[in-house]
Amino acid sequence: MPKKVVSLVILINTIILALGAPQSQAVSTETVLNRQKALALVIDNSSAIWKASEDERFEKKDYETEAAKAKGIDTKRVFLYHNPYTDDDVYYYFDASEQMQMRLLKEFMPEQMKFAWEIKKITLKLTENIMANTANDIFMGLYSTYQNQLLTQKSLDYATKAHEREKVRFLNGLITELEFEESGLSVKKAENAVIKAKRDFDNMHRQFNSLAGLPMDYRYETIGTPWIGYQQISISEEEAIDKALSGRMEIWSIKQQIRLIELKMEINRHMNVHLTHPDRRKDYQESQDELDKLNIQLAEEEYKIKKEIKEACQDIQEGFLDLELAKQNLAKQKNQLETIRIQVQSGLIPESVVEQMEQVIKQLEFAVNINIIAVMNKNDKLERAVSVGPGY
Repeated sequence: MPKKVVSLVILINTIILALGAPQSQAVSTETVLNRQKALALVIDNSSAIWKASEDERFEKKDYETEAAKAKGIDTKRVFLYHNPYTDDDVYYYFDASEQMQMRLLKEFMPEQMKFAWEIKKITLKLTENIMANTANDIFMGLYSTYQNQLLTQKSLDYATKAHEREKVRFLNGLITELEFEESGLSVKKAENAVIKAKRDFDNMHRQFNSLAGLPMDYRYETIGTPWIGYQQISISEEEAIDKALSGRMEIWSIKQQIRLIELKMEINRHMNVHLTHPDRRKDYQESQDELDKLNIQLAEEEYKIKKEIKEACQDIQEGFLDLELAKQNLAKQKNQLETIRIQVQSGLIPESVVEQMEQVIKQLEFAVNINIIAVMNKNDKLERAVSVGPGY
């Protein structure tokens, strides 16, 4: 298995451990797995998404409770009792500092609770995007190991045929015993490669099953060949940056914190409490310091995301270039195969050369398809990176 695929397996293992096991297992009756189906299975069976959804539901309930209580708060006075002698209601009237505190309860606290709820909502979407990225990556690994099985089996078939031809030549005294033994060794190496390829596929499939809610021993018979219907990034670099700066959770969270602090400071200015009361003056200054830090943090985050999106767009363009080069190389080798077949028919070269070229072409077809999956994954990853995240 290529080094990139091995690295991918390690990455996926890490993500699986971090996100936890799926909630349930369902037996599939399908035999073909495509990229879209893999994504749907992982999303539908993600315990991380379920937990994020539950967290959002509870946080929403807490916010609604706090908002309902805040509506009944009078920021200027509080009812004490009804005087039966004068038939008047007796109130306690808050001083300026107390009025400010009541405004915090009525105006600021519900907004703070709403922010906590909205964080959970965005976290839910972010979790869905993380799991979608994971599904894309694991399908790429699954497709790679599946195709590697087919390629190694074909290599074994070719090595076996070559060994049979060498046996005939050896019996006819055309080659030495050492040359015949070398062809047998090639068969043995090919058999070991088939065993390893099957083991790699089984390991990857078990990892997919654990995310997709499938029994550990379930196996799809075919991992579908990808299809791609576009040849360029679906969004310009400028548009991608603008969307990321307005949609990313990091940016949104900082801006909301700034809004809340500004609201708190505005309430602290109620009847100049922030100037006349020492405690409020200290609190106001601390809020100003925090506001300054957040503005600096916002600028840093915006710069980092701009850089990230620019590099992502460049990475995708390079991915399309790699795909085109792989396609051109495949077309070139297919044309060469036709020439070789004509030469074989004319008796100019042995049939084994055709077999070797056919194997090369199958490997190149695999390279094209892997590049297609890589480009599709990168495009999807960029689309998620310019929404709430995660980063590219």
